[in-house]
Amino acid sequence: MDLVTPSIGLIFWHTIIFVTLILFLSKFAWKPIMNFIDQREKKIEMSINNAYKIKNELKNVENQKNKILKETHIKRDMILKEAIQIKEKIKLEAKKESIIEKKKIIEETKKSIQIERKAAIFDLKNQIGDISVKIAEKILKQELSQINKQYKFIKELVDKLS
Repeated sequence: MDLVTPSIGLIFWHTIIFVTLILFLSKFAWKPIMNFIDQREKKIEMSINNAYKIKNELKNVENQKNKILKETHIKRDMILKEAIQIKEKIKLEAKKESIIEKKKIIEETKKSIQIERKAAIFDLKNQIGDISVKIAEKILKQELSQINKQYKFIKELVDKLS
């Protein structure tokens, strides 16, 4: 039973060693450990504060990003509207110019048609005049030949009578 129940000397020495160890640790190890724990606690607290600051800054940056995005969307929409207006103006100007050009081409075409028509009429008149002269010439030749025949007949009659 000696093994199970400790003796008074063993308990005394164990108590002295434990108290000495506690005193030694409190004098030499407890302060550095507590200082280390305090420093660690301060670092953790500073890290948490920095995390909150960074989180707030991140929110501010996010808000600024959203504002900038909204502004760029507004500017983009304005640029697109201006581009559409410019496109419409260019279309209208092109239509106006094409109408003016079309009218010019039509007028030039009408003038050239009139000139060609006058030239065709002039050629037609010349041809009609030539044809008329030829017809008159043929008629005159025919009549002259008949007059010559009549003249010869009359001359023969006059010769016979004389």
